[in-house]
Amino acid sequence: MENKNLGIAITVVAVLLCGLPGLASLCVGAIIAFGGPFLGESRSDLLFSLSLLCAGLIFLIIPIVAGILTFRKRTPTIVAIPSGEPIPPPS
Repeated sequence: MENKNLGIAITVVAVLLCGLPGLASLCVGAIIAFGGPFLGESRSDLLFSLSLLCAGLIFLIIPIVAGILTFRKRTPTIVAIPSGEPIPPPS
């Protein structure tokens, strides 16, 4: 991206829309997974908590990838020599 302000805005939006719900999903999944056996709840809660943990990890990866792709340094592109001009001799 040529415009860094647009890249920062995209990263902030990705963090707000994906990162924060991902963290909330991880917290709720961990509470259900570790607190469920002590409270005597059924095994379906364990499956639900594991699915919340997986979804939370996916939602956390999205802003990380968006930030890396936005702020990475790109290699300069090779400028092609126009075919109409003669190629200078090597020195």
